[in-house]
Amino acid sequence: MKYLHKFSRDLISNGKQIHGTVYFRNMMLKQKFSPLYFGLALLFVPILFSVSKKRSKSSVTQTSTVSKDEWVTGMLKKMTIQEKIGQFFMVSAHPNDGRKDSLEVLDMIRKDKVGGVIFFQTDKKTIKRQISSLQSISEVPLFIGLDAEWGTTMRLFDGDRFPYAYTLGAADDPELSKKIASMMALECRQLGIHINFSPVADVNSNPRNPVIGFRSFGENPKKVAEHVRSFVNGLQENGVLACIKHFPGHGNTDTDSHYDLPVLNQSRKTLEAIDLYPFIEGISSGSRSAMLAHVAVPSIDPSNTPASLSSVVIKQLLQKDLGFKGLVISDALNMKAVADRYGKSEVVVKAILAGCDIVLCPESVREAIALVLERTEKGEIPKELIDSRCRKILEAKYDYIIKQQKTTTLSDNEIDLAKYQVYEKAITVLKNEQNTLPFSRLDKKIARISIGVHTAHFRDAISRYAQIEHFHFFSTEEALERWPENLANYDEIIISLHSNTVRTKNNFGFGSNISEITSKLPVKPTKTLVIFGNPLVLQDKQFNTEHFQAIVAAYENHGFVQDRVGQLIFGAIPSTGHLPITLSEQFPRNTGIQTKTNGRLKFTLPEELGIDSKELNRVDDIALNGIEKGAYPGCQIVVALEGKVIYRKSFGKHTYDGLDSVRNTDLYDIASISKIAGSTVGLMRLQTTGKFTLENRLGDYLPKLLNGHDEHKSITLKEMMAHQAGLPAWIAFYKKTLKNGELNPSLYSTERKKGYELNVAKNIWLKTDYEDSIYYQILNASLGPKKYEYSDLGYYFVKKIIEQQSDQRFETFLLESIYQPLGLQSMRYHPLDYFAPQRIVPTEKDLVFRKQLIRGYVHDPGAAMLGGIGGHAGLFSNATDLAALMQMLLNKGTYGGVNLLKAEVVEEYTRPQFTGNRRGAGFDRPNPSGGGTCHALASQKSFGHSGFTGTLAWADPENELNYVFLSNRVCPSQDNWKLRDMNIRTEIQRVIYEAVKSRKK
Repeated sequence: MKYLHKFSRDLISNGKQIHGTVYFRNMMLKQKFSPLYFGLALLFVPILFSVSKKRSKSSVTQTSTVSKDEWVTGMLKKMTIQEKIGQFFMVSAHPNDGRKDSLEVLDMIRKDKVGGVIFFQTDKKTIKRQISSLQSISEVPLFIGLDAEWGTTMRLFDGDRFPYAYTLGAADDPELSKKIASMMALECRQLGIHINFSPVADVNSNPRNPVIGFRSFGENPKKVAEHVRSFVNGLQENGVLACIKHFPGHGNTDTDSHYDLPVLNQSRKTLEAIDLYPFIEGISSGSRSAMLAHVAVPSIDPSNTPASLSSVVIKQLLQKDLGFKGLVISDALNMKAVADRYGKSEVVVKAILAGCDIVLCPESVREAIALVLERTEKGEIPKELIDSRCRKILEAKYDYIIKQQKTTTLSDNEIDLAKYQVYEKAITVLKNEQNTLPFSRLDKKIARISIGVHTAHFRDAISRYAQIEHFHFFSTEEALERWPENLANYDEIIISLHSNTVRTKNNFGFGSNISEITSKLPVKPTKTLVIFGNPLVLQDKQFNTEHFQAIVAAYENHGFVQDRVGQLIFGAIPSTGHLPITLSEQFPRNTGIQTKTNGRLKFTLPEELGIDSKELNRVDDIALNGIEKGAYPGCQIVVALEGKVIYRKSFGKHTYDGLDSVRNTDLYDIASISKIAGSTVGLMRLQTTGKFTLENRLGDYLPKLLNGHDEHKSITLKEMMAHQAGLPAWIAFYKKTLKNGELNPSLYSTERKKGYELNVAKNIWLKTDYEDSIYYQILNASLGPKKYEYSDLGYYFVKKIIEQQSDQRFETFLLESIYQPLGLQSMRYHPLDYFAPQRIVPTEKDLVFRKQLIRGYVHDPGAAMLGGIGGHAGLFSNATDLAALMQMLLNKGTYGGVNLLKAEVVEEYTRPQFTGNRRGAGFDRPNPSGGGTCHALASQKSFGHSGFTGTLAWADPENELNYVFLSNRVCPSQDNWKLRDMNIRTEIQRVIYEAVKSRKK
């Protein structure tokens, strides 16, 4: 405040006549001012200029450096009795009602000297502007209040959306609740709001309560009390006054006090054991205010006077018995529970006499102030009462407006992470027969039926993990009318119900006939029900839960919770939530079946692992610079740490002159990464099942093919897979099929026909028996010394071995044994058989061999001449699926609860095979001195592979790091080596390691 004091002093001394905001901005350039100082200064600028003209100090400037007692006492001395009474009034502002409402509020502040304003529906820009305007004309700082129980979005259209109270109750993490409250406080202070009328301390004893329900933390008084304490501390430690409500409890009622007076018919003993318990905790936590409910409590006040107007409830129970010292605030006095029973002005008098310090939303402000003044002058209301209550209000204003408040800044990701954590912990599995959840093998037919609104995030979340057919209906009526007829053909069905409300209206937003869908479900498939909304819909006795093997309560319906439910269903996160309320005899309070993770990649924010997203934003810079410098037209990047995807982005276009932006779901030709993602994992699978070993020789598996080639027969598989078999690096097979630089017409056809069945590219078919010529050329090439020499040729043999030992086609074995069980939807050979061309990123514009832009066909000429499928190339994938495969290897052969490879097999293949050779069996590894294909920061236990088209996949067990980079640097020409020369792949990896090393533990 010393800076504010200097500001005010300078403005009123020596006749300075500069604009206050300009002056303060200039000061900020010289001093390290917080935004709060600036905001406070702007609030007081109009008052300060008024002072400058009058050459005398206003009450605000006078108190900028004085103590609370001095400021409050000084203010009281300057105020008339009518102005003191005005401090009791907190009037409502409805900016959306237009200019008339705004002018009325301004008038009440200017003429009636009201002490506070509570805002209703508007937006952030409007409320900030109006708060500034209102504060500028008020001689005493205004208390600004807002109902922000689940964040400012409760009243502001563009406010931040935080979890409902019952969701926090299901998560049952008081520390997380405190964090959420602190974030609400941060947003409130940024807008100029001092009071958040929260938390709701009501115990939701009546599940059909029309006004509390989801606003309560639950029906367990002890649990509710814990979260109330957390909210009080979270708000007030961050500069926003908390308000425990609705005293003495509104939870066990079946009437909405907005429309009539509810009666809390329970004994004092029951009231103390249940309803009062959370309020007691809130009081002991230091809540600075409490809101009195418009409810009659005969066991406390036999007169049935509403608690908000009852001196017995306020003075005896709240203040004397429970020791509450804070501000007593009435619930809105325009609610019918009191508005229709007492006069508009008389109700204000009754509230003040009963013990209310602040009367909220009175209907007739000027007349009410006049009546209070009249009763005071007559002695019916003691002047000492007016003074003491006004002092109490001013003391709170000093603490939450005048006094310097600590401010914190949080990134959007830090706030989002807290929300994700709540929803992740809250999601409750109510039923899980046959261990339906989480889903394990994904080589099944899965359908999802969604009914309702705002469903896309759930669709996207589950589609990351498996191939799913989606059926969507906006209403139950539409679903019943257009119900799919082929559902019996699926193995798994997910039914997701999406509501647009959590209130009781229209069966909690699900519609009265939602239960009819159960009769439409086929018997055979396993069925999972997800309720995105109020789980009380299950109270409907017609809703036959026996039709479902698994039921999940998600509490709310939006992107945050939909994302986490999708991840829970597929095992990326566990289920830990418990019902905070009773749904039925079948699902009582605390129901919650625990499920564990199954090793699938979790998609989350870097902040969950202590990494600032800004650190990883440097990856964006490198990727975009590569596009700008022409290293590649576009790329995909995925980074996972500790099994959690913390970075997943795509950049650029499919081609330099194209319009198609790269998406996360697009496929790239991963080139030589096929060696590990195809051939190597295929051999590892065979070795796991006892059908292969690296110790055998090539002749043990392919005696017929190698007949007469004893030197090749003696090659061990370990030697071949470590590139130490003496095989040449590669052979340009295609050159022998050209005639005068063009395709030899005796070998190629422009259409598929008998004898021409090897599809080399679009409208190019090679003679089927030319495959024999390829192997002939390999076997007749001289072998060199058995030292490390990178070679594609050994993988031509691996393809044959896998086909022989599995008794399946190479690509079929990999698809059925690896890719489909893992749910790898994009990892395919011959991608055009599965995907539209628009999803496949083009590679090279081949000017030498195929004379066309290669899109959806393998780039490598040798693999192309085998029909597009080679042991060394031919596999297409997106970065996400490739990261999942690499995670399976980091998990020692297990992923999604499916064990595909023995841990010892993974360890054998990923370690060095020979002294002086860094290579594993199939896998590339770092140089002994560090670096090489990977960055030098990668550990010596790391492994992976790169690809000619501009790709890299790398896993580091020591650092639990998984990194995939895919690009088409060969588009349009393979002669473009900027990707390599700029070290883009390894530079990105460096940034990743640096970010990991800098994280907060």
